[in-house]
Amino acid sequence: MHAVADIHAEEAYAQATPETGIAAPEANPIGSLMRMMRGRWLAATLAAAVVAPGLGLVGLASGVQLYQAQAILRVFPQESNILYQTGDGSVLKTFDSFVKAETTYVATDPVMQRAADDLRTRFPHLTEEMSIGDLAGSIEIRRNDSLIILKTMSRDAVFSAGKLDAVIGAYMALKAETEEKRSAVRLSELLDREAELLDRQRETKDQILAVGGEFGLSAIAKAHVEKIAQIDALTARKAEVAATLVALEAEAGATTADMGDKEILRATLLDRALADLNFERAKRLADLTTLLTRYTDKAPIVQDKRRELDVIERAMAERREQIKVLSQTGALTDQSEANAEESINELRALLEKLGTQLAAVRDEARVLNAKQLELRALEDSAEETRDLLDETRKALEIIRLEAGRALPGFTVVMSPPSVPTEVAEDSSKMLAAGGFGAGGALCFAIALVLAITSRRLRFSDDLGSQVSRLPLLSLTRGKTLTAADADRLRNALQLHRLRAPHLVGRARVIGVVRPEAGDAAALSRALAESFARARLATLLVDADATGGRLTAEMGLTGTPGWRERLAGAAARALPVPGCDGLQVLPAGTDAGAAEETVSVGALRDVVATLAKDADVVVIHAGSLSDTLTAELVLSVSDLGLAELHVGDRRSRLERLLDRLDSLPRQGGALALRGVRRADPGLPA
Repeated sequence: MHAVADIHAEEAYAQATPETGIAAPEANPIGSLMRMMRGRWLAATLAAAVVAPGLGLVGLASGVQLYQAQAILRVFPQESNILYQTGDGSVLKTFDSFVKAETTYVATDPVMQRAADDLRTRFPHLTEEMSIGDLAGSIEIRRNDSLIILKTMSRDAVFSAGKLDAVIGAYMALKAETEEKRSAVRLSELLDREAELLDRQRETKDQILAVGGEFGLSAIAKAHVEKIAQIDALTARKAEVAATLVALEAEAGATTADMGDKEILRATLLDRALADLNFERAKRLADLTTLLTRYTDKAPIVQDKRRELDVIERAMAERREQIKVLSQTGALTDQSEANAEESINELRALLEKLGTQLAAVRDEARVLNAKQLELRALEDSAEETRDLLDETRKALEIIRLEAGRALPGFTVVMSPPSVPTEVAEDSSKMLAAGGFGAGGALCFAIALVLAITSRRLRFSDDLGSQVSRLPLLSLTRGKTLTAADADRLRNALQLHRLRAPHLVGRARVIGVVRPEAGDAAALSRALAESFARARLATLLVDADATGGRLTAEMGLTGTPGWRERLAGAAARALPVPGCDGLQVLPAGTDAGAAEETVSVGALRDVVATLAKDADVVVIHAGSLSDTLTAELVLSVSDLGLAELHVGDRRSRLERLLDRLDSLPRQGGALALRGVRRADPGLPA
């Protein structure tokens, strides 16, 4: 039989000298990236050819023309010629710091807020979504010595100039308000003091009016002098009446002549006093006449002299009244003894009346004196308040004069913004070129990312370390497995290095499986037909517990076969019409031979029985991920053959192919289908 030749060929291949080990080349990252991009260059290029022009057109359409406007502010120093100082530069440093501060102040939020409000009023359609940050970010503000340069760009030429105009206007307005606030802060204390002094002055005037009423200090002083004169007159008269009363009481028995002498003496004294007062009055009149020649009638010194004359005249009138009373008293003394007691009583009543009048006049004088003292104190306070108010107003005038020079410099608009007439920047071409380049790079980048992140099998070398354990025996490009492809796979299987010697006369059992969900019926049938064409007695077994697709394709559905043999029933293999040397054992119909009831011993016995009448047994076991008996079939097979397809998940292959390597007696092998034209495993 032909199996003998195959066995000798396998033994010779197993005894061949092993391949010389070759050191693996160093990893090349560029080469790895190029290997990942295999088969993707054309798609990436076509995508770039479509996307790059599209993005270029989008960039060309989205490009804008920008107009640039410029304005210049200049800061002038308050002191002249400080920019040309060669000595102490402290003033120059102060001015330089002031310029820096003003440059920073132009870009502050309050200035931008006011400018934004102005722009919203003037350009409502262009500032609907503009924020303070957008406005501040669109304006370039820089300092050059004492110059503050402002630049901005906008799609609208008028709006670009309007932005700078709004910013400059807001800056100048806020600066003026700040200077006013600064002056107000410096003047507030003095203004508060001035208001306080004015209130105190008004209160003092009100108190003077409340105390003096309709009389002033001079009138109250005059009234007080009159009250003092009245007190003197009443005191003297009271003393005389008291003396007369004492004399009457003590000398009740004295003669009327003695009393008359006393009254005459008193009258003489009063007359002399009246004469002295008359002399003083004459002197005052003379002085008054002299003063009237030098002063007006309303002069204070003339008024004082007139008040002195009034006092003297009142004193003379009182002396005359006293003489009159004394004369009446003398008349009383001339009365008889019968009327003496009555006279004493009258004198007592007069004395009491004079005491009452004297007390009342003294109280009035005391009140006038208190008012006089209070008015003088109020007038002194008013004078002091007036002096303080004058000093405060002088300080206010000084601060107002110095307020304009409080800062080291002032700012003026040197170059106002003007509407630009030429385009400063056109981004259409740049965006078009950028879009074209970005579109091409994006397509290739996406292709590279997909290649790096892909977990699918695309080329034969994607299997990596699996090839060293499970050799790749066949690569086919088409979906249909041709006879030539099957023959090449058969030759590779016959030359496959064995792990252990194969017994002579024993049929080779090959288990065909799929690591992922799917059906390897086409591969199993083509491989069996290839062995049959090689004049080997070949048995094809449909052991797929879930599908039975192979049986259906060969038209043997409902025919007893594999399941019946597992259950211990009789079932024979059927010849395949048109293919000499090939027999097939269909899947069978026994429902009792389920996957859960199949044992390894029964499976081994069935396979051993089937192998007695054939040179090669090809068992179609189905998918490792879908059936349980696929692993059992591999365990009783000499060689496991896994059919892989481009697009299978490598993560699942790595897990399931481990069983393909360990379960069969002679290991396993791989057959890759649907490979690309650029696959490195394809023959040249």
